[in-house]
Order: sequence, then structure tokens, then C-alpha cells
Amino acid sequence: MNLKLSNTIKGILLFLTCLATAGCGQEEMPTPDDGRPQVVLTFSASPGLTTRTQLPGPEYLQHVQTMHLYIFKGTGDNAQCVAYEKVDWEDVKAPEAGATTVSKNHKVQYNNFVGGNPYTFLAVGLDDRSGDTYNLPEAVIVNQTTLADAKAVLASGKTRNDIAVSELFGGSLVLTPVAAGQVTGTIELSRRVAGVFGYFRNIPKQVKGVDVAFLRIELYKPQNKSIWLTAKPTKEEDVIMDPIANDEDNKILVEIPLTPDNTIKDKIISKGSYVLPMKAPNETDALSTLMVTLAAADGTILQSRKVKYGLEDTSSDTSGGTGIIIVTKDLYRFPINANWFYQIGTKDAPIDWPIEEEDGNIVITVNPDWQWSGDLDWQ
Repeated sequence: MNLKLSNTIKGILLFLTCLATAGCGQEEMPTPDDGRPQVVLTFSASPGLTTRTQLPGPEYLQHVQTMHLYIFKGTGDNAQCVAYEKVDWEDVKAPEAGATTVSKNHKVQYNNFVGGNPYTFLAVGLDDRSGDTYNLPEAVIVNQTTLADAKAVLASGKTRNDIAVSELFGGSLVLTPVAAGQVTGTIELSRRVAGVFGYFRNIPKQVKGVDVAFLRIELYKPQNKSIWLTAKPTKEEDVIMDPIANDEDNKILVEIPLTPDNTIKDKIISKGSYVLPMKAPNETDALSTLMVTLAAADGTILQSRKVKYGLEDTSSDTSGGTGIIIVTKDLYRFPINANWFYQIGTKDAPIDWPIEEEDGNIVITVNPDWQWSGDLDWQ
């Protein structure tokens, strides 16, 4: 089974001092009265974004609902936000069923750029839930928020269930306006969340005489509540280890209530969620990053299976375009990275839960950059 999931929004930023006869793309650009640089953005939203009530699996179309731009004067942690603008996305906003690639030009209204000074352009794409979940775009405040504080943080009153249904995109670009001429660049937005999804069938109704109420996919520790709006240089840095709350409930990523209807022999049940990045556990933390568990109605774990990275010796990827192979030596203790998709089973090959006495672990297929092909099975 081959899944091709594109995963970026691309924005072309054009910095230029326009002459009276100059044009930008297909639109005529006015000449600034005072000769200051003018900024034009062209946003292109590609398939791969999704806005659903839960992570739906491999069927993806573009569902961007709102697009936002923040401008920071400078490039370091102390660079302050000097402007915010909402991109007019209404005429290209995807319908409920989704849409293919769309593009939109946006003429930036901010005109106080200082020639020779670098600026950081931070773009954020929101689905229909992530704005409320992370209090965006309001969380970034003009003349107050710095790049060090430009984060998506779980809003007051929101829970892990809100994170699970909220997809968030972000990216940034540094450009330095010039007194004359043209400067161009591209912002690539990628998911600031990861995805975890599972397909299962033939889940036992009882384990050792106790009714099974839930199938769960769980993290080794309570999930985090925040992430930077644009990626850090390395995956190790691109994690904020700050839990929602230190309790067992916040370990749960996916929970499927088991009923007579969905435990019929060979009936496939599936569900997924978004999750914020998490560092890999060390040997003293946990046996594995992810567990698939069967729980009783009171939450008692009746049976569990470790999840294993689905390669023989090591796991590797060349994401990020560097060609550098990143090796995960411990196949059970792996990080949860932004914009990666962690899939357990497929529609065509769901996980069959082993009999009660059988020992075994789940082999997971991990998809760097959300482009995946392959399958997984029991170890």
C-alpha cells in the first residue's frame, strides 16, 4: 500500500521597492509614496492539511481555514513582534469535503521596514479547531511577544481531547529589506503536531474474566501542552517538555470505547489523534514510547503491548533535505516528532489482537514528513 501525503504550505514572499511601472506576479503593485520597501506574499495551500473531528488516517485533502502572518524585527530569541496580519483566505477556504492546491496573494500592510535590518516572517495555518485550542492568533501579541515566546500553548479550559482534534501548521523565513532592488524567499509551513493512528480488529471482549471497555494508544508519560510555532534547527530542540498535567489520563492519545457493535468478528475499528512532540524515554523512564492497551471500565489496564519501530536493526530517515541519516538505535524508545505520522495497522492489514496468553509487541510504521508506504504487523 502506497500513501503519498504532501505536507507543506508554501508562501512566496517578495520584498521589493517598486517603481511606478513595476508589477508583482499578475497584479499591479502601487509605488510606495516614500520609497519604503513593500511586501507581497503568495500563499499556496497544498493537499495534506486536514480538518476533521479526529485524525482521519491516510485520506487527506487541503482544509486550511485561516492563514496568519506575524512579523518580528530581528532573528534572535529577543526579536519582538512588530506586526500581525490576517490573510484574506475566505475565497479560497476549503469546503467541508476538502480541496486541492489553492494560491492567494496578500499585500502586507506593514510599511515600517528598516532597510538593512533582518526580519523574521512567521506564518501560521489553522484548521477549524486549532485556533480555539491554542488561543491563536491572539496568543502572539504585537510589541510584546518575542520569538522565544512565539508558541502554541494549550488554552485555559482545553484538554488533551482538544489537542487530539487540532492540526496546526507553522513556518518562518528571515529576509532583509534593501534600499532598492528585490529580495525573494519561500516560507514552507509544516505540521507542528505529529499524528498517531491505529487500525484494529478482533479485540477480546474479556481478559481474564474482566470486561474490556476501551482500547487505547498511550504515551509513556503525560503528553505535552505546547510547541513553538516554527521548527527549531534540530528535532531534539523542537520539543517543549511541559506536560498538561502529571496524571495517567493525559498519557492517553487515542481511546476507542468497545461495544457489541464494534467487537463483531473481523470488524475493523480505527481512530487517531494529533499529539505534540515528545522526547524519547530513556531506559529508566519506560520500556517503550507507545503502548497499545486494553482497559476495564474503571481504567485498570488489563493487557498491554509495546510498540516497536518497524525496521530490523535501526530506523532512519533523511527528512529535512540534508541527506543525513538519523539512526534510532532503540526501536522501542523513539521520539514523537512534529510532522511525523505513526501508524499502527492499515485498512487492508489491521492489527489482529493476539489471544490472551500470547506474548507479542506491535510493530509500528513511522512516516517522517508524513509520506509513508509500507505496513506493519505483530512482532
